[in-house]
Amino acid sequence: MVSRRLLLGALASGLAAPALAWAEGDNPATPSVLTRKGRRTRRALKSQPADKAALDKALAQVKPLEDHNAVEPAEVHPPAVSPDEALGRLKQGNAIFSRGGASIALPTLARIAELSKGQRPFAVIVGCSDSRVGPELIFDCNLGELFVVRVAGSTVSQEGLGSIVYAVEHLGAPLVVVLGHTKCGAVGAAVDVATKHVDLHGSLLNMVLPIMPAVLEAQEKHPADLQDAAIRQNVRDVAARLKVADGTLAEKLSEGRLKILSATYDLASGLVAFDA
Repeated sequence: MVSRRLLLGALASGLAAPALAWAEGDNPATPSVLTRKGRRTRRALKSQPADKAALDKALAQVKPLEDHNAVEPAEVHPPAVSPDEALGRLKQGNAIFSRGGASIALPTLARIAELSKGQRPFAVIVGCSDSRVGPELIFDCNLGELFVVRVAGSTVSQEGLGSIVYAVEHLGAPLVVVLGHTKCGAVGAAVDVATKHVDLHGSLLNMVLPIMPAVLEAQEKHPADLQDAAIRQNVRDVAARLKVADGTLAEKLSEGRLKILSATYDLASGLVAFDA
């Protein structure tokens, strides 16, 4: 068991992963999310999508992705679908999957050869590493259709952010979905740290730290099921932060060429509930 004071000390001493620095600010003086001042900081972060000063700061700090070895956009034409059409595809695919009618057909050799020349996914899925939540399966998709970024807890580090920007800017993906799921173990671990002072250390502690703001925010509402409420709050928060995390994403959002939203997959029913 670790005390709340020891956990705060770990945060203050820089044990937090880069993902937490991104979520709460790169300034070392940023207060811990477990303090009163930290909670005020978290609430301020939630207003960032409408805060021009915060947006300008985010755009100045994140450099555009440069990959000289990548295939040029002119060679890999972006899919001719709108953000709403892409969302419709995901909803339709999940409806098929949840009824037990998902396709398990593997791509033909001709299709594999075609994809070797380039990719044009119609959506980016930011999801959890949980083995029960394979995006291609639950959305009834195949090779080349989804660009997937996965880590336990559905959080996003700077590397993950770069992957998302690449898919949007270079591959033309018009939709980003931050996908959580019921009974998420990573969020459950964060809940245990916040409520039971469970002792986590090293990489496991770094994994749950970015989830802590959502746990504390959900806790303030006194839900009947704190873990479930934190799961849904976590993906909403991650989606909100992505909207101001990079200039490319912000520009495409303002032009209506990109949509970023959150969703939660129910392990029992196979259904995805979209926050849109």
